[in-house]
This record gives sequence, C-alpha cells and structure tokens, in this order.
Amino acid sequence: MISFVWPRGEPMLAGTGGSETYTTGHVRELLRRGIPAQVVTVGHGARGGHKDFTDIPFVSLRSQEELTSLAGQIVFVNAAYLVPTKQKAAIILHCVIPDVCERPEYQAFIAGKSVIATSVYSAQQWALYLDIPYSRIHIVLPFADPVFGSVVRSKPAKQTRILYAGRLHPEKGIYTLLEMLHEHVMRSNGHRVSIVLAGQHVEMGRTIARMLEGYRYAQLLPPQKTVPDMAELLSRNDILVVPSVYAEPFGMLSVEAQHAGCRVVASNLGGLPETNCGLLTLVEPRDPKALLKGIEQAVALGAVTKKQRTIARTNFSLDASVTALLAVLHM
Repeated sequence: MISFVWPRGEPMLAGTGGSETYTTGHVRELLRRGIPAQVVTVGHGARGGHKDFTDIPFVSLRSQEELTSLAGQIVFVNAAYLVPTKQKAAIILHCVIPDVCERPEYQAFIAGKSVIATSVYSAQQWALYLDIPYSRIHIVLPFADPVFGSVVRSKPAKQTRILYAGRLHPEKGIYTLLEMLHEHVMRSNGHRVSIVLAGQHVEMGRTIARMLEGYRYAQLLPPQKTVPDMAELLSRNDILVVPSVYAEPFGMLSVEAQHAGCRVVASNLGGLPETNCGLLTLVEPRDPKALLKGIEQAVALGAVTKKQRTIARTNFSLDASVTALLAVLHM
C-alpha cells in the first residue's frame, strides 16, 4: 500500500491545483498497475475530498497520531507530520518555497525521508532553502493525463481562440492579461479570449470577475473540475496563456495543453520553461506588450499539426512519472 498523505488543514478539492492533479493521477495509475494506493486526510472527515474524487480510495484520520498505524509506504504531499512511520517515508515538495521563518520546520520534516521535487528549478530552489545538497533531492516530473493526448479537437474557427485557465489572482498574471486585453491590436485582430475560473473563488477573484463583466472579448466559464472537462475545454481553444508573475514550481497545465494540441504562451519564469513539449513560446512576465507579441508569434506558427501533437505527447507521460516515483520508493 502507498498512502499519499495530504497536508493538514487543507481539503483536497477537484480543479484547484497541480498538487491535486499530480497526487490523484499517481494514485489512479498505481491502482491500474495493481499496486494498492490511497489518499489520506487528517481531521477532515467527509470534507477531505471524497465527493470530488469518487474513483480514488480515501482514508480520513481523526488525528496525526493515527498515521503511525498506517502500513506500507507513506508519501507526504507538500508538508510532513512529525510522527514516526513504520517505513522510511517520502515527501513530495510540489509547492512554492515557503517563508524563511518556516525553514526549521521543513528541515525537521525531511529528516530521514526521501525528498522529491517536480522540476529541476524546484529541486535547485529547495536545495538552497533546506541547505542540503542538490543530489539529495529526487526529481519526479509531472505528467499529462492520457485523456489530454486523446481528446478530439474541435473544428478550426475563423478567429484565434485564446484561453486563460487559472485562479483570478495577481500572482497568476491576471492583471497582465487584463492590460493586454485593452491593447488596440488585440481588439482589432478579433481574438476571442476565454477565461476559466479554476479553484476557489476568493474575494480577489470575485472582484476581478466583476471587472470582466460585460467585456465582450472575455468569456467567463465555471471551474473545470474533471480531467475530461478540462481536456474538452482545451480542445476548443488554440492558444493557452500562462502569464504567471511568480515562479511556479512547474506548470502542469502547460503540458496538458500541448498534449491537447494547443500552443502555449507562458512566462519565462520558474519551472515553466521546463514544460516545453515543442509548442511553447516564452515571454517576459509582467509585460502586457510582451504577452501580446508572444501570442502573435504563436498565431503566426499556425495550427498544431498531427505530427507536432504526436511529438508533444511523447513528453511527460503518466507512465514515466509513476515509474520514477516507484524507483524513489524502491518498489
């Protein structure tokens, strides 16, 4: 049994982030291979994620002390509990680097555990933060669910269909996107921009959503909570923009979009440059004109061909990711 232990105080909700997709994807593939796997939450009860992931085995513990009774391999996700485990545990650091005041706690977390990062960039940053050798960190790259590679694309439209999928939050570059939307060239070219609210609707997100109301070049859609829904949305768009202004550890949506046959225009920041499947254009962050230029460059490259999409699908497979994880766990 491999138990993926979710951070305390955080329910696992569908459509909210890369850590959720990474964890549930690994569990599904392990189960497909006949290897028992489950997600463990502490203190959430039925609110832990059971309703959003009905195909995933969940175990809800009342307290962290109950973790000591778990048999098999334990993989902590983003944060560990300071409790003894029956076997050597692993910790996957899929999150951004915490504040320096939390460093002693994280250093205590990793003691005696296998440490896993999800990109070269992330591994380098965690090594510096934790003051440990880079060689101490294993890299288990994220993946695109096979559904993205097999989704049938919609018929080409007269206008270039551009998609932003993510939380409406400044760190995701939403203000850069909003400024770009007001560029005259963007409006005159008639590009249609679809904006998807993914994740929880924090107050800042609601404020930005109100700013977009009535803006005819933007379309607000509800969160895409399932892999098939997200794949279908990508299949109806030509270019995905990822204008993040903070250094994301990786950028799973970029990989998923390329597998689905979309070109991607993303910030040259953090782990995003590592997501290239052959369809990625990098731009400077916080620069609306650079974002617009990157989109124009992607448009000029034309629609993704079947050959290009086939090549894209050879990168970041779920099978390779799980195989790498099992190697770290010596299984």
